[in-house]
Amino acid sequence: MVSQYRVLLKSQRFLWRVALNQIRNRDIISKIQKYCPISAAAEIIADHWSVIILRDIGVCKQRTFNSILANNNENISSATLANRLKRMCDIGLLRTINDPGHSQRKIYCLNSRAIELMPILIDMSVWALKHAPPSSAPISPPEEFERPLSLYSKKLVDELRMAHL
Repeated sequence: MVSQYRVLLKSQRFLWRVALNQIRNRDIISKIQKYCPISAAAEIIADHWSVIILRDIGVCKQRTFNSILANNNENISSATLANRLKRMCDIGLLRTINDPGHSQRKIYCLNSRAIELMPILIDMSVWALKHAPPSSAPISPPEEFERPLSLYSKKLVDELRMAHL
């Protein structure tokens, strides 16, 4: 009797969790539909920590909670890391797989949506090295980091230079 009650309680908790995730996802999607694509991307990426976590998983190859926490240069707190990892899993940027070497450890993997964000993160780092370097002199990023601008981006940059500089 007690074990049946526990199973029922556990299944109810699971259903509540699924429902809450669907509501969160629906809220994010409804916000996306109201804004421009740039605003939609900002809503998905959400904040500083999400971008840093994507960098740590995709570029630095830190794929477990403890490895991200231990190797993060920005000193993210464990609570913040847990919240952001859960959020990114909920919205489909990350997924988890079980670590075959440790039954309680999860390995975080980029989903295709996050993989498509990686070139944007690299472009952000190229921009930061050029315009916000850690020293007073700009740093040239490695040539293989730079990608050619799309025709639209080149035209937009040229128009903005003419209008603003």
